This record gives sequence, C-alpha cells and structure tokens, in this order.
Amino acid sequence: MSVVPHPTHTGWWHVKCYPGGKKGGLKVFTLKDCTKEEALGYERALRQQARGTTAITADLPTINEAIPHFLQYYRLDHLPTGIEKMSLYTEYWRAAVGKMKFASLTPELVEHYKRQRLDAGIKPTTINKELSALSSLVKWATEKGYRRGDFKIRRFPAKMTKAPLPDVPTREEVLALIDAMIWPRCGLFACMYYGGLRAGEATTMTAERTSIAHGVIVVRGKGNKERPVPIVDSLRPYLVKRLQEVSKGMLWTTRSGAQITDLKKIIRLARERAGIDRHIYPHLLRHAFGTHATQLGVNLRTLQYAMGHTSSKTTEIYTTLGAEAIKLEITGKFGRL
Repeated sequence: MSVVPHPTHTGWWHVKCYPGGKKGGLKVFTLKDCTKEEALGYERALRQQARGTTAITADLPTINEAIPHFLQYYRLDHLPTGIEKMSLYTEYWRAAVGKMKFASLTPELVEHYKRQRLDAGIKPTTINKELSALSSLVKWATEKGYRRGDFKIRRFPAKMTKAPLPDVPTREEVLALIDAMIWPRCGLFACMYYGGLRAGEATTMTAERTSIAHGVIVVRGKGNKERPVPIVDSLRPYLVKRLQEVSKGMLWTTRSGAQITDLKKIIRLARERAGIDRHIYPHLLRHAFGTHATQLGVNLRTLQYAMGHTSSKTTEIYTTLGAEAIKLEITGKFGRL
C-alpha cells in the first residue's frame, strides 16, 4: 500500500492498495480535504483490515457488485417509497466505497465520508439516513458471508439531528386544502389527514382492505407491517363514494388506473385555489392529525397505536405541538400572556 498526494488538488491523497490481495488487482481510493496523517491512518486501517482476509475475500463481490442483489432483497419487505430512498442512499455509497469489498470497510473510512458530506453542506440528519442505509447493507452482507465480525457505524448524536417542530396547519386550513382538490385526489388526502397515514400508506390503500361495515382500513406501513386504522365519521363519505367506483385493487388512482404520485403538485395547486399562504407538504397532514387528536384529548397510547409508532417517544412530539397550538390560539385572542 502507499499514500501519494493528488497531482492537481492540494489536500487530496491517493491511497493505493490491494484490498483483495495482488490477484484482486490494485485499487486507488481518493481522500479529499484531509491531512497526510489522516490519509496514512486510512491506509493503516485498510492494511489491518486486509491482513488475513485475502484468501476469504478473493472470490467475494465488491460493494458495487453486491448492491443490486441487496436492493432486490430489500424490495421484499419495504414500501415503494422506502425502496426509492434506499436506492438513492446506496448510490452515494457506490461512489464512495463501491470498488472495495466489505472486508475492507473501516470506521475511519466512514468518518471520512461523514466529514466530506458535512463539507458539502449536507445536514447531519440526512447523513444519518445514509449511514443507516450503509448499516443495513453491511448487516445483509455479513449474513451472506461477505464480511466477518461486527461493524458499528457511529452516527451523529441526537443533539445534532433533532429537527425543528413542524409548523402544523389549523384544522380549518387542512379542510380548506382538501375541499380545493378535485376528485378522487381529495379522498386520498382526506385519508392522510383523518387516518393519520403516511403518504406511502395512503397511496397504496386497497379496496379489499377497506371495510366500511367494520369501520376499519388495514394499511401497510414501515417495515412492511400492517395495522388497522379506524374510519372516523368525517372520512366515511369519501370511502363510501370511492368503493362504489373501485371494487378491487388500489383505491386511489388516476383515471388510467395508475398510482397517484404527484402529491406535492396537488397540494401546491390546492393551496393556490384555497388562498393558503402556509407551506404545506404531504407528511404535514399526518402531523396535523397527531396534533389535532392530542388537542381533542386522545391519549398518547391510543394515538401511538393508530399512527403505527414503534416508540411512544415519537408520539410525544404531538403533546408538544398540541400545547404550542393552544398557546398560539389563546395569545391570538387574548394577547400575549
């Protein structure tokens, strides 16, 4: 192995090595914006990782070669939206470490990737999602025998990734938004609000899993998990009308029968028609459901179950949002307290 400066970029280094042994060919990794000591550290880490692994990795796939098989496996248990995001995140890892084999991955390389993404202006929250994708990929590779031992990926701490509280629209604004949509799009967004559904859950609803008689919709959420969602009175008319038009398959589709996907555009046009200035995006309707349900006195445990949250900590945000909304309403009517 060797470390040489990049011929044209100051602060860049080429690390030349044989991660799969000399029979596997020479690989060159470019490290950007780091010191020579850091580059030497990466080289040492690669050297340590490669020792004793040549024989067992010579015939194993590179990360680039393995990713298509991983995505095929991932599609079995995830919704289309999750698959789309995973495909995007793995493209970043293709560019960063795709030429390597899994046995050559080191914590130092991951830390270097994090610094590069930060320097590129990417938020820690987004980088953590990319790291989560790598963690899933490495776990799968380990189960396939492409790598041995645990590989812990250090993410950014919560204090760096805590998102600001969403600016939740009022109930009046949500209803005005839905009323400004044409049929059947208004029904889709009514499900997102009155059912607290994620966009992927609402767009993949089926007629067979929607029962007016039992007052329940069965949706498929994160991790391919199913959960029942109650049909509230305000949502019932939308579903009754749609089930008269569609008896099987996806419930909310275009005239040609295709899945409705242009959700942001639908919201933008409806906002213009309704004269709403507030920025609204699809997932904000789910936040609005949680916030308004809390204001109406729905207990946290029931809300957690209805929204499909694994942890109650996720649901607790709506207690805060509900309190903030009440405060804004009071101060707006009676002045600052």
